[in-house]
This record gives sequence, structure tokens and C-alpha cells, in this order.
Amino acid sequence: MIRHKRNFLFLLGLFFIQSAFSQPLNTFTKYDEWHGKLNKNRSWFDVVYYDITIKVIPEQKSIIGSNFVWFSETKKGKIMQIDIHPFIEIDSIVSGGKKLSYERDSSVVLINMPSRKRKGIKQIGIYFHGKPLIAKNAPWDGGFIFTKDSSGNDWVGVAVQSIGASAWLPCKDHNSDEPDSIKMKLIVPQGLTGVSNGRLIDEGNVDQHYKYFTWEVQYPINPYNITVNVGKYALITDYYMPRYTSELLPLKLSYYVLDYNKLKAQKHFKQVHGMMAAFEKHFGPYPFWNDGYKLVETPYWGMEHQSCVSYGNDYNNNRFDFDFIIIHESAHEWFGNSISANDPAELWLHESFTTYAEAVYVEFSNNKEIAHRYIKSQRKNIENKFPMVGKPDVFYHHFNDNDVYYKGAWLLYSIRNMLQNDTLWFQTLRDYYQTFKYLNISTQQCIDFLSARTGLNLKPIMNHYLYQSSLPVFQYELKPGENGMLVLRYRFTGTAANFEMPLMVTISKGVHDLLSVTTKWREIDLNYFDEKDFSINDEYFLIEKERITSTK
Repeated sequence: MIRHKRNFLFLLGLFFIQSAFSQPLNTFTKYDEWHGKLNKNRSWFDVVYYDITIKVIPEQKSIIGSNFVWFSETKKGKIMQIDIHPFIEIDSIVSGGKKLSYERDSSVVLINMPSRKRKGIKQIGIYFHGKPLIAKNAPWDGGFIFTKDSSGNDWVGVAVQSIGASAWLPCKDHNSDEPDSIKMKLIVPQGLTGVSNGRLIDEGNVDQHYKYFTWEVQYPINPYNITVNVGKYALITDYYMPRYTSELLPLKLSYYVLDYNKLKAQKHFKQVHGMMAAFEKHFGPYPFWNDGYKLVETPYWGMEHQSCVSYGNDYNNNRFDFDFIIIHESAHEWFGNSISANDPAELWLHESFTTYAEAVYVEFSNNKEIAHRYIKSQRKNIENKFPMVGKPDVFYHHFNDNDVYYKGAWLLYSIRNMLQNDTLWFQTLRDYYQTFKYLNISTQQCIDFLSARTGLNLKPIMNHYLYQSSLPVFQYELKPGENGMLVLRYRFTGTAANFEMPLMVTISKGVHDLLSVTTKWREIDLNYFDEKDFSINDEYFLIEKERITSTK
């Protein structure tokens, strides 16, 4: 997901829109828990496949559809919880040609499952209709968007990361359970095109008023990434030739843009090739190769919908000469769509790595110094108001919007500078991605991996940045030594007792070195006399500093 529009380099973040059923910060209802927790009615089954049909009726701002849920049993269960926004009506739920009874409490549907003697994959079908939640300010305040393009044609989109796929689709709406694949049949008015995730496998006429487009996804997909786009689109087809992975065939690139923007898009989207090369080199090949890569023009700024990236940045580059929406949302294909967090409370795993990936792209396209200027320009947006990791099991979306982006990216950048070994750092990033691709993971798994791979004890460091709102404070004193040279007395404060992190300071005049700094006072002799020669190189580390004068 993206930060708020205006100037992304200098914006001040806002909170993510709360769940439609959430309360103020740290106050949660039973619906938040039902939505966010793997309770007994959700934990006994694993979703394998969604077979979705959606008819979009723009003039009524409504949808009619079905979702056939294929699942396997991990243990016995009598009641299945399916999630759906109260605006959507359930028409019927069927299994084996028979209707199933169910109870509904607002967003939660509890289905009485039939006795199941046979083993293997099983199926239920859910038929539904209604007027889905309309987004107030997509993608941050999510839902459906029904609007018109500049030519007066219907233009429809959906973005629901902030509230979940159940805003419009009956499903098991939990980050940890991704269907292994899906099929989406979009039925849209004649003259328009329906675009969803994956590859287009079929299209045709339903009748004189409607046409269908059937899309297929061959990879695991997080429910919030399942998307619907309807518009008067022109298709641009291109191919990316892999530069660092010789065994792969060319990757198909498809751009669905409003018909009057086709020529503009053909030129502007050429930067996709450089983006693909940068991330292929540093992380690995584009994750959803068989599904292809798409940019789809949308009536909102952008969203990382898997293999169907939403684009609405009006074909603008920033002052670093790239389109932020293309680079940021596409980086989510690696971090967020391929590697996904188990719980939205840990969404820093998506946004921090993706924001840092922007700097990786800048360094690949330019050089290390320009990449440093890029990430340095973002530092002023860090607010340090709330921890980056929120409360689990309640579909948490109360976290500080800015910090899961910028503070998280700066945490990663600080680790790079602690290492002082760029080869090891980029090998670590690539190995992290390769180890966890197509998986749902936790913060602890990330910390354990980075610690083991870098050889640094990152657990106390990352725990502080992720679970505390304040920054570590480097407290120091400069005082005369016995030989007349300066002595540096130093420690970290405001952290746990086991906190230890390297920091670069001037040990000799004009010479920087890494100090190992703990919460205990330490002293070191400096090889100069003038305090003006001393500096703390915090330009590459995310800390605060405080000079003190003691009586010692």
C-alpha cells in the first residue's frame, strides 16, 4: 500500500483507516477479534482454491456473484466461519447440491457443515449480491470505487487492504490463509473490459448487454490482493527479457490503460524494465512469472494487487526521475504479495522492505550516494508515536502509517550500515526473499533470519525499533584525558538493558570507526584535542543523540 498522496517525500502520515468494525486505538470489539483471530471455526480448514464469479452493475453500484471455496481439513470442524461485510446479502450456501443452514452476525457467517465421510478436497458455494462498501478515500479508506473517466465511460475499481477482502467477497478473510490459486470470472457491461489478477484465459459475450473475462492465478494470493477493474481500457503488450536468470522465458508485461492515455503510457511505462532488472538482481526474478505482470490504470493512486498492480499517478515522475507508484507498488510483488505477514499487525514486513526497495532501485539506476540522498529525504517523515508492530489477532490497522514505511526502511538501512559490508547485505536481502517467498511469516522469523545471516545480534535492536515507539538515545560526554587529548564517555539510554548496537564516530581526526555501544557507560581515548573534530555519523543510523556534562 502507498503513503498519502501530495509530496510523498515530505508528507506527514496518517493512521490507516480502521476496520469497518473497529473502535479507537487499543479498543476492540468482538468483530475485530472474529475478523482477526484464527478461532476454532476458522482454524480447522485450509483454503485451497477460490472460484469466483462477479457481475458488476455500474449504474446500480452493485455486484452479484458467487464464490466456490475449495478447502482441506486440518482437523474436524462442525462450523465454518466465512467473513463478509454487512452490506452484502447471502442468497444461499450450498454443498453437494444441498443448501446449508447458517447463522449470521453482522460480518460473520457461521455455516453448519454437513457430515463429511470422504477425505480430500471439499467445496462449498456461496451466492451473494448487494451494494458493496464505497471507498471514501481509496486506497486508504477502502472499498469499491464507481466513477466515470474523462470520456464519460464507467470506471470501476476496488482497494480493500485497510478492511480486508470481505468488504465485498465472502471468504476466509485472514492473512495467514491464502488460497493456492484462484479463478475470477468478471462480467461487465459491453464495451468495457474487466481486468483481474493473473492471466486472461477466456472472454466472450454473455448477452447483448454483458461480456465476461475469465482470469486465472496460479500462485498463492492474499485475499486483499484479489481485485476488480472495469473500464474503457486499451491494452499495451510488452516483454521483459530476464537479465540475471538465463533459464527463464521472457516475462509478459500487460498495461491496461484508459484508451485516451495509450500513447502516453507506452512511453512512460518503459521504466518497468529497469525496475524488473533491479529487483531481479537484488531479490530474485519477478515472483509470479507464469501469471505475467500487469499495470492497470485505476481511479485511485495505487495498490499492490498481485500481478495486477493498480496505477493512478497520472504518468508523473518524481525529482529522482522515476514514477513512485510503479516502483513502490511493484516492489510489493516481492515483499507483501510473495512474502506476506501472518497478521496485519505485522504489516511492517510488507511496507518497510518495500520502501527500502525504492532505495535499492535508485542505487541500481544511479549510484550509492544518490540512493543515500533518497532515503535521507524520507527520514524527516518518521514520527515515533506508536510501535510499528501492533496488537495481533484483532485485524489491527491502528498503526502509525508513516513509520511502518520510513522508520522500517531506516531500520533496514541502519542494519546495512552496521554491517559495513555491502556484499553481505545484498546477499542477505536476496537470501531472505528466496527463503520465504510464497510464504506467510512472522516478525520473529524475520528477526531470526537476519540475525543468523548477518552474524549480528539483531534481536534486541529490532525488538526496540519494532515494539517501542521511541528511538535509542546515544548519550555521550567529551572530557579531557590525562594526556590532554579528549575522552569519549558514552552509552545508549531509553532501551532494554541488553540493547547493543554499533555506531560510527570519529576516533581519530578525520577517521571514522564503529563503536559497540551498550546501555553501560564506556570510555575511549580520542586521538585529537579539539572537540570540533568529533562527530557522530548518525546520518547513516536511526538514533537520537544527547550530549551531557557530568560532575565526574
